Amino acid sequence: MNDMIFSPIDKRQLIQEIAEEVVARIIPELQPPVQENELIQIPEAMKLLGRSRTTINNWRREGFLKEQVINTRVYFKKSDILNAGHQKNGRKK
Repeated sequence: MNDMIFSPIDKRQLIQEIAEEVVARIIPELQPPVQENELIQIPEAMKLLGRSRTTINNWRREGFLKEQVINTRVYFKKSDILNAGHQKNGRKK
């Protein structure tokens, strides 16, 4: 079958634009939604950030990580932890 495309852009560019649009629509569907208020404890924060307990505690003292204490246990909002990974030093480890 003959591929006839009547467009001011060439075939490869059109395919690229279609592929980018498909990816832009599919990727958000594949990623699980992050619940804004989901609370996690220090061990999970350490795992998500790839940092030690000492670093997490230093960031708490500096006010970089906002904590919530419930019955003597320390919690963080998961969304805050994910944002912290991108903000501190401009990169996530």
